[in-house]
Amino acid sequence: MKKILLITSILMAFTFSACVDLNLNPLSEGSSENWYTTKQEIEMSVNDFYRTAFFTIDDMTWGDDVVARNTTSVVQNGTMTAETGTVATRWENYYKGIARALRLLNNMENARSLGVSEADIKQYEGEANFYLGYAYGMLAFHWGDVILDKVGMTLDEAYSIGRSPKADVLAYSYECFDKAAERLPTSYPGVQRATKGAALAFKARIALRNGDYQTAATAAKACMDLGVYKLHNNYRNLFTASWSDEWIFFYRGDVTLRSYYWAAADVHNCITRLAGGWGGQKAPSYELVCAYPCIDGKPIDESPLYNPKDFFENRDPRLAMTIVPFATAHNKSVLDGTYDPKNYVWLGYEYSPSPKRTTVYRASDGAQVSNTDSKARAEHAAYNGLVFKKFIDESFLENGRNGAPTTYPVLRYGDVLLMYAEAMIELDKCTQEILDATLNKVRERAYAGTGIEYPRVTMGSQSELRTILRTERFIELAWEGHRYADLIRWRLAEKVYNNPSYFLRRAWSGSASWDGNETKVSEEYRQLIRNWEEGSYPIGGVPEIDENGIADLGYMVEKGYIVKASERKFDAKRDYLWPVPDADRLINENLDQNPNW
Repeated sequence: MKKILLITSILMAFTFSACVDLNLNPLSEGSSENWYTTKQEIEMSVNDFYRTAFFTIDDMTWGDDVVARNTTSVVQNGTMTAETGTVATRWENYYKGIARALRLLNNMENARSLGVSEADIKQYEGEANFYLGYAYGMLAFHWGDVILDKVGMTLDEAYSIGRSPKADVLAYSYECFDKAAERLPTSYPGVQRATKGAALAFKARIALRNGDYQTAATAAKACMDLGVYKLHNNYRNLFTASWSDEWIFFYRGDVTLRSYYWAAADVHNCITRLAGGWGGQKAPSYELVCAYPCIDGKPIDESPLYNPKDFFENRDPRLAMTIVPFATAHNKSVLDGTYDPKNYVWLGYEYSPSPKRTTVYRASDGAQVSNTDSKARAEHAAYNGLVFKKFIDESFLENGRNGAPTTYPVLRYGDVLLMYAEAMIELDKCTQEILDATLNKVRERAYAGTGIEYPRVTMGSQSELRTILRTERFIELAWEGHRYADLIRWRLAEKVYNNPSYFLRRAWSGSASWDGNETKVSEEYRQLIRNWEEGSYPIGGVPEIDENGIADLGYMVEKGYIVKASERKFDAKRDYLWPVPDADRLINENLDQNPNW
């Protein structure tokens, strides 16, 4: 009972959506004019902080670890404006949460007069400061200079105040996190709420996202020294477990309340067609696939172990734990005749995106059924041949495929270890002892139970360690919603988002029913089959991996292995900060705009 579980029973009136109308007085808080008159009302106000509208989760399509079939996001295609809904909603919700936290703090004397114990008041103050630290840190990350309210402004003051320097906002964020850490316990008996560890971990994340490596290092180390958290013993099971000592702050799905998060909230886009889903509408990107090093720890363009014709072979185990594996045409078992479809069953069916496989094995009865997860039978099967495995298990098939009671960890201990390692690398204070206690612990866990010795990271230059660390974050935290923030803070978004995203070559009309007769199908489809047979499906050749762990896939388009899915655009002079919402600037003439917006 050491984590923060955002208890869904508190939130029955709310949905997992940024469109919740927070202008209405929520049932969990009531009107501020007549509230805070009982302990119960105060506790309901505290509970109101714990919803996704206030603790935001980035869209899964913002990062380059995911490619979406039907849409591109405003952060990738250069279409964000000061009127974009996400921009306006986040700004508004952070400030609503801030106003509620300050109002709660301002009513603590009233709580004392009601006979509320000092222990309870200490907890309430800790939780309010916890939210203030988080909200101001996120505002500083996305907008830089923002309005800084420490006491609870009147409407007239709010309509006339200007923005405070980012440094002042961050200083206050840290101050609030420190107050929270001082007041909050490390755990609660029977319930899970904001804790000391969560305050320290979020302080580290906010500091790291804003380039303050010393503060990040100090906070992350303090969280580690609590001795409360530890890595889950198995990477794959972490994301489907019912409980883990690795979770620090998380949302847990609830079938009864129909509250689902992350993959479980988007189940049909995540699971295969044969299992009842839409087969990779949101799928792992080729860049992500190429980022996983080989089992010798080297990137695929340097390792002699990399087999470009069977990209799952000799790779970091997290690849097959994150992405559903399948046998390529050059898989060893295929070549030597020992292939067993049972080894590739996923959610009840053999998974094979081969453009030649018209049928696959069904585990329930051993029958061969139409392979709608391949373009041999379905034109709109996964457009890059890949589907996610992380977060997903058989529970996705229950409850009418409407969701699953899986957990989305907003912040987990593995991230804290990587944050500490990164901060010490950037401060040029990293040692082998630090690497062994952080990055190597994360790697060791990834290899647990595989029978393969993990590739231990040893001391090197700052630039060498930076490359390893950034690659490790890419693959360890894949599809957890942190990649966009990493690309922004590392100033890599201008490189990544000014390159297109990619799909396989299309199988156009007339080729959706493969019967072995190539004369009946399109040239596009014939090329897709040739790519499969020569081992260039879905990754052809050996892409060059840069110093940030990012693959250059342009040559694959030239070779005809893949096609451009969508163009992306990022203005480095503008897009590293979000625009201040127009609606707020219309009512406050002293609220200036960020550059070039």
